Amino acid sequence: MKREIKFRGRSINLQHFVYGFLCIDTSEDTYIETLDEDVKRINCHIIVQGTEEQFTGLKDKNGIEIYEGDIVVYDRGVGNWTGKRMSTTHEIVFNDEIFAFVMKYGSSYIKLRKHWNYIYEVIGNIHENPELLSTPTAVL
Repeated sequence: MKREIKFRGRSINLQHFVYGFLCIDTSEDTYIETLDEDVKRINCHIIVQGTEEQFTGLKDKNGIEIYEGDIVVYDRGVGNWTGKRMSTTHEIVFNDEIFAFVMKYGSSYIKLRKHWNYIYEVIGNIHENPELLSTPTAVL
């Protein structure tokens, strides 16, 4: 299975996130190139350092692409026999030890993956909504 390799970053000039392809030049600045479909032109945006984040290859329950730095509500069953579900809130990060996207879980992690019983919903990102990580766990 091929997944699309793309990035997002906060544009210094536009002050919002842009989505496209990452490139780095010799000046140490990070750029994201976007394609303007209307005029068939490539735009190059200088990105705020530290906001460049990669697409995980997964989408949430609403079809929104999940990127590093996103804050997601993770909903899953608690034991097959109980019928109960649990919701927790996590930041998406890339783990260099296992070379995979994961959800931060205290000092540990939960691997981000597509599974029929796991439901993700993007509710914000670490740069704009860090307060969302204080959301408590809920058992439904």
